[in-house]
Amino acid sequence: MATFSLVFGLALASSNRGVLGARVELHYESLCKQCQVHVAGFTDDVIHGGLELSPESAGVLSELELSIDYYGVIAQNTTCEEAAAAANTEHGPDMCATDRVHLCAQSLYGGSAQGAAAAWWPFVHCMFMMIDGLKCGQNGHCANESDFQTAYAAVVPTCAALASVDAAAVQACADGADGVALAAASYEATAHTASDGFAPAYVNGVYVDDADAFWRDSPDQLLYGRTLLETICGSFNADTASRAAACANLTSTN
Repeated sequence: MATFSLVFGLALASSNRGVLGARVELHYESLCKQCQVHVAGFTDDVIHGGLELSPESAGVLSELELSIDYYGVIAQNTTCEEAAAAANTEHGPDMCATDRVHLCAQSLYGGSAQGAAAAWWPFVHCMFMMIDGLKCGQNGHCANESDFQTAYAAVVPTCAALASVDAAAVQACADGADGVALAAASYEATAHTASDGFAPAYVNGVYVDDADAFWRDSPDQLLYGRTLLETICGSFNADTASRAAACANLTSTN
């Protein structure tokens, strides 16, 4: 009887593993102002639960399998930088370097494993908050490579220090084959979301249709964060939702 109970308990735990938390997939550009607004909204509402408290006490970050993938392309036999320059993309080749730094931080600090973003999200959040510097105050990108490199050399180690991330390890990854491979995989993942428009978000594989209701004309940080939080909390079972203050204190205005 004891053996049956143990086996049944293990089977139940295994069957519930994907239900306890939520898989959240975000798709952004690393030098995009609207993406910056949405990262701030995710931080304020989903991670801090709108309460300006720590993730441990307020938000749902510990329950999430979270990832961010980016828009870009690595053309055949070229680098991302060469492809971006050839396509004359809005944020230029500079965005390739910031993509790789973001992705390497994710990869080195646990990737999309449940709760792992607690280690890498602060770095990525800081990088997004510093994009005005990384774009030299321009809407698109710095006027020349030298200016970008000056800004990049200041921003990356600053964000790494603030987030307790190993800047040297992240930069070595970004400058090497691992960074290129991570970028290629990320660009491919985001390309598959094209039918859902720009910068879609998914919770447990389901497109969050209302999250980008005011994407271009009037980016709404609070609406975005609130919509994602409500969707995430709605996907939790009762036990998980009861552990997260952000869900417990959520009152719908719909």
